[in-house]
Order: sequence, then structure tokens, then C-alpha cells
Amino acid sequence: MEQHPDHKHILALRQGDFSTLDHIYREHAPTITQWVVRNSGSVSDAQDVFQEGIIALHQKAQDPTFLLTCPLGALLFQICRNKWFSQLRKKNRETEVRNAEAERYESEGIVQNTLEQIEEEEIRQRKLDQAFGQLSELCQQLLQLLASGMASAEVAEQLGMNNTNTVYRRKNACAERWRNLFNAQTA
Repeated sequence: MEQHPDHKHILALRQGDFSTLDHIYREHAPTITQWVVRNSGSVSDAQDVFQEGIIALHQKAQDPTFLLTCPLGALLFQICRNKWFSQLRKKNRETEVRNAEAERYESEGIVQNTLEQIEEEEIRQRKLDQAFGQLSELCQQLLQLLASGMASAEVAEQLGMNNTNTVYRRKNACAERWRNLFNAQTA
């Protein structure tokens, strides 16, 4: 593979040229910040992720065999993206799955603003949570990753599935199982 012209930044990092870090911050931090904020994060989260990405990039640059074959921004974005998804997975993703389900129900006009219906919704939410907790760990992970906006191909890779078709089949089976568990509680 041929080295990318941005490899000069890797060489500068190896030599301890910290003005290169300033350049990388100025050029790439806004993009990462916008992306993290659009993907359920705060500006503070974005700054943390970018800092971790810079550290990882610096560590990569210290490997004398490392050869940059793509734009530096693309590599840094991929590093930060992976770190952000890792952080999201560590957080309690059930909340986001429940919220997405609640938003779907709200858009269908099921939830009304009366006290009685709010109480019914809270009971249903608890039952959804209980039903979700009865799903296999794989189903929970699959639904959480998809609800987080992760691409099906990435989900397949992360969960060791053969391809995106397998992801869709498993998602449908998991969602059906969740519905059945939920309906069994409400019957």
C-alpha cells in the first residue's frame, strides 16, 4: 500500500512536533464534536472522545511500522467513532430502547396527556422493561445497538453474525419475542 500525503503528520508526531497536534485539533475537532452531539452526546462527551482519539492516534504514530494510507481525518474520525460507540454501549442502553419505543407509540397517538393514561403508560413501560429483561443477552445487545443508530454491517461484525441479513432476521425474531413477552404480561 502507498502512504498517504498526510503521513507527514504521523512522522511529525513521532518526532514530538506538538504544533502538529494543534493543527489536528483545529482541523478535526469541530467535525468530531458535531458528529458526537448528533449521536446522543454532549460537547463535553465529544471533547473527551476527541482527546481519547488523539491519544490513540499518537500511540499509533509511535509504531515505526505504522503507515498512513488514508487521510488523517478519516482515521481519526474512525477512531473517535469507535470510541464513542464503545462508550454508548457501556451506558445503560435500555433507556434509549425504551425511549425509542415510547416515541413510536406517541407518534401513533397512543399516549394521551391525561393522568389516567400517563399512569397506564408507566405501567406499560415497566412491563416493556421487564419483557426486555427476559430477552437473551444477544437480543438485548442487538436491539440496543440498532436503536443507537449503529449500521447493520457494524452490528453483524460486533456480534459475530455472518452478514446484515442475519442481523435483520435476528432483529425481527428478537422484536417478535419482545412483543410476545410483553403481550403475555398484559394478558
